[in-house]
Amino acid sequence: MKKVILVALLAAGLNGFAQEADKKGGADKMLQKMTTELSLTADQQASLKPILEEQSVLKKDSKENPDHADANKVKVKELNKKVKEVLTPAQLEIQKANMQKAKAEGKKEGNE
Repeated sequence: MKKVILVALLAAGLNGFAQEADKKGGADKMLQKMTTELSLTADQQASLKPILEEQSVLKKDSKENPDHADANKVKVKELNKKVKEVLTPAQLEIQKANMQKAKAEGKKEGNE
């Protein structure tokens, strides 16, 4: 009987997590990418998740309300500083290299 209750609670929890992931897909996707690329620790993931979620909300707001874009850019830059505080110097170097690579690839695609 305890196992049945445990399984039911686990299933309900996973369902709630899946719905939450749908709402926060951008932040969760970014956190997963950063975890893979930068080998984030569990503590770093926990610290970054709310920051990335807030960035995701701001970016969405900027798309939906273009008049908020300038104010949101300032807030996103502040959040980027918080992200940098969580990462180690080695992780920052990897992130910087990845961003430069992405920009270069973006320019190539734009020219073709």
